[in-house]
Amino acid sequence: MNARQSHDERSNEQVSPKRQKSLYEKAPTQTNAFHPSDVATLNNLGVDCFEHGGIPDASKCFQNAMSIFAPALPQSLCQEALKPFPPPTPARMQRQVSIDPADVSVSGDDSQEESEYPQRSPVAGPLSPPACPSVAAAPRPDYDEGMNSYNRPLRIDSNLREGSHFDYQRTVPVLLFNIGQLRVLAGDDTMAASYFLYALDIINQRACTDSMFYPQVQSQQRQPQHETSNGPILDAIPILHNLGHIYYRAQNYKLAMTMYYDALDIAQKPKHSNLSAMASTLNCLGVIFFHMSGSSDENASKALEMFTTSLEIRKNLINSSLPNTNTDVNTKSQDERREIATTMNNVGRVHYMLGDHTAALTTYIEAYTLRKDLLPANHLDLAASAYNLGQTHHQLGNLDEAMKLYVEFYDIVSNYLGSSHRDVAIILKCMAQVHHDKSEYKEAAGLYYESLQTTKAALGELHPEVASTLNKIGNMYYENSDFERAIKAYEEGLIVEQAVLQSNHQNIVVTLTNIAQSHKHKGNHAAALERYMEAYNLQRMVLGSSNPKVAVTLSNVAQVSCRLGHFTKALDAYQEVLQIRRDAHGDNHVDVAATLNSIGLVLFRQGYHKLAIESFEESLRVRRLCLGDQHRDVAVVLYNIATTYLEEGDDDKAMACYAETLRVERSALGNDHRDLVVTLQHIGQVYQQRGELDVSLGYFTEVLRIERLHHGNNSVIVPQILNKMGNIYLQKADVPNMMECFAEATRIFEALSSSPSETVSDNDEDVSEELKITGYNFYSISIFHPECAAAA
Repeated sequence: MNARQSHDERSNEQVSPKRQKSLYEKAPTQTNAFHPSDVATLNNLGVDCFEHGGIPDASKCFQNAMSIFAPALPQSLCQEALKPFPPPTPARMQRQVSIDPADVSVSGDDSQEESEYPQRSPVAGPLSPPACPSVAAAPRPDYDEGMNSYNRPLRIDSNLREGSHFDYQRTVPVLLFNIGQLRVLAGDDTMAASYFLYALDIINQRACTDSMFYPQVQSQQRQPQHETSNGPILDAIPILHNLGHIYYRAQNYKLAMTMYYDALDIAQKPKHSNLSAMASTLNCLGVIFFHMSGSSDENASKALEMFTTSLEIRKNLINSSLPNTNTDVNTKSQDERREIATTMNNVGRVHYMLGDHTAALTTYIEAYTLRKDLLPANHLDLAASAYNLGQTHHQLGNLDEAMKLYVEFYDIVSNYLGSSHRDVAIILKCMAQVHHDKSEYKEAAGLYYESLQTTKAALGELHPEVASTLNKIGNMYYENSDFERAIKAYEEGLIVEQAVLQSNHQNIVVTLTNIAQSHKHKGNHAAALERYMEAYNLQRMVLGSSNPKVAVTLSNVAQVSCRLGHFTKALDAYQEVLQIRRDAHGDNHVDVAATLNSIGLVLFRQGYHKLAIESFEESLRVRRLCLGDQHRDVAVVLYNIATTYLEEGDDDKAMACYAETLRVERSALGNDHRDLVVTLQHIGQVYQQRGELDVSLGYFTEVLRIERLHHGNNSVIVPQILNKMGNIYLQKADVPNMMECFAEATRIFEALSSSPSETVSDNDEDVSEELKITGYNFYSISIFHPECAAAA
């Protein structure tokens, strides 16, 4: 008996159809109903039924064959074997495509400095929670990872018959294996494991114990298999593979690896070397290491090593069989190529998980091309490759190519699995994300809501993936500045998360933070503070009060407290944040610098200008040390120092700092960046106050150029700067230019008033210059100097 048989392999025993029907119609409980010579006929008839989808007929044939050996088997095992079989579960009968939810994440703002989520843009944004463990961590049993090399029942060769009987130790393991396969299809892995283990014991000439167990087998030490005189040693490989797959599905990776390593030891024995079995086993071990790699990069490297070795073996097998006109050889070569495509797909998954999307893309393209060549256009494995390749293109920013592959996946899966399947919901969300990334919000919204309805139909109203989709919808509205709808989506997601996740789950913290961020941007600082405090209390409960992630949320608490005018509370919170970050990172770290800058801002608001400057200068020292002199964040602190000196009335020091700010900004950002606008305005105002009107006009003209470069006349800053320039021309008694500026300012104001939705404003009614932290608008501080009197 071969360890692995092709679909076309048949017993050489010829049995008449009449005899087959007679054997089939007998009941297995009849006394002496079958002759020992009927074993092969019954078993192989069951295999034929299995291969043609007749699972009930297959189970009856295997049971009839099993009844011949009933006296020699444990009573409980026979009783279970002869019971009517339950129908197979759809998930086991119909191998489905399993995909991990696509989280091409949108990300948080700079106040989320320790965020683990990739940045979508430098502007403030919400967070995308990681995939819930109940969705992505557990392996889906229906996903083709190359773990199904031995999931077909085996035939019995009539040549194994000794006289009128079949050898017990060479025949019964096959029957037990085949009945175990039916139990797997029925979703009864516990019972299936019992049959496989008993078959393994017989092969190893172990004592036949009445051990109907499954989890308890962990306590047994499985020794490498040895050759016996009663049968081929490779009989153990299919059994070990099936046991390994059962334990793998139960996420008992340690025991699964034991089974696969035993199989590998057998396949590698020189006398019985089986290269195909070695390649299959190495792939299975690689899959297990892949699923264990979340806790160790070493496991990811081990997975790649296993996959690479498996691929080398299979490629050598193909090369050794070509060219060949033998049909069986060519069929096996095609099988090997399919296995190569599957293993290459697994390699791509490891690269993708490690963040090496370029390597993943190369491997996925090879796997996809192979499957395109070998499989029908509507095959689910081809759909899986299209999804993986699409997701990699998505991560690399190749949005059009990603969408093309997503649509291919959708077309196959929706037709094969139905429009209400979980994987359809996932791909709809992926397609929505592409539109989202392209700022095509109308198209994205339609697909997100379709995904939401499909997810609810497939998984119910209360499921982590429902919450994930609601979070995506909230992110979309947030980025479109529709904070009211964003809050509604986030709140709906929060209800689901609180119903299905542990009360202190990290996703709940993320959603609370997103709600708080939205309230903050709406100006509802009290509501924002409430949600931030909820997130802070949950994080502190799980992570402790000294964790840097807790410091991020506490920093947000301090920020909104300051905006509410609770300066003492804000300062206390920032001091705690500073202590956490210094304990975690030392004194010279960018997060420490950011906190010092924040403390300086609170002190500024309290009127403690000298203390504020001390805090700003310490922040400046750390940022220069960590980031260099020409970094954008260095310019932010310089700007804050300059503005504080200006408030103190020390115009000379203020102008020196503003000049240095402008130099660093131009070096870091170029001459056309909008960050230059605020600095240029302050410098222009000081020169105007000093009476150096022509110099002042030069700076305001530069502000006007940059603002129009970015927004045309759709920014409130444009008419406000024109108004300032008009006042300067008034001071200079330049009436024509004065009238031109005032007239244009009035015209633009009126146009903006009639189309507020198209108006760009920094939420500042009077061009309020702002102090910033790492590119973030924290506190609006209006610092205006009175205009000079008009010339008489």
